[in-house]
Amino acid sequence: MEYFTVSCQRNGKVILDGLDMGENRRGDTLRVFQCDPGLHDVALECLMGGRCRVMTQRVMISGTNAILPVQVRFVCIL
Repeated sequence: MEYFTVSCQRNGKVILDGLDMGENRRGDTLRVFQCDPGLHDVALECLMGGRCRVMTQRVMISGTNAILPVQVRFVCIL
């Protein structure tokens, strides 16, 4: 099993290979998600002033653990 986080200046919904994984944060803390090792499409869906914006990255996730997850970073316009 592999681990990753999704960070952005805003809260948003994480989508892994088309599957809704839930919110990227719990309060101020980033959630750690699990997945199988390999190449994945990670998307973050967040509200941008009332309309929704979806951003996607293709990421290789391997060699991780729950203490050192891969950090997938998105730049959200505030």
